[in-house]
Amino acid sequence: MSEKRRLVERIMDPEYPGDLKGKSLGDLRTMRDECREGENELSFERRLCQARIDILTAELERRTGDGEGSGDLVDRLPQILATETVRSRGDRPIPERAPDFSVPRNVDVPRRRVEEIAGEQTLARLSGLSTEEIRGIIGSLGEHEAHVSERRRKVQTVVDSIQAEIVRRYVSGEADPSAALG
Repeated sequence: MSEKRRLVERIMDPEYPGDLKGKSLGDLRTMRDECREGENELSFERRLCQARIDILTAELERRTGDGEGSGDLVDRLPQILATETVRSRGDRPIPERAPDFSVPRNVDVPRRRVEEIAGEQTLARLSGLSTEEIRGIIGSLGEHEAHVSERRRKVQTVVDSIQAEIVRRYVSGEADPSAALG
């Protein structure tokens, strides 16, 4: 088990936040940074799932003639990955927090987890897969993405509680906000 995966597991442990009021400001900032790192890893894993779902869905559309599905899938990858994301968002509101699109330090863990469901070999032999196989892979990726999203929401809840405690200290005067700048 990698250090990053242990980090996410540790953050999700109900004991992780503990008594936030009893922690030093430095400890709270360290915890907040750890949470952001864990959230970034989970967000990256979600993006990997979503990209593969978009590619597989485009292949199904190509087979049925729906949408813009004619032509070589590889040639259309930039279009698929750019437009599918916008189309799948629908009418959902703007997210409350700015997304972090950086690649996590521990990129291998999320990549391996997604590769187990739909790796490069699967994508390379896509034309040889049956429609049912592709639908099954899309379903598995969707389930995994939902699981990762739930874990990410739990990490966000923890970081939000830590941030709220930091803000509370600044507002109450217990902490000097100018100290964070220097």
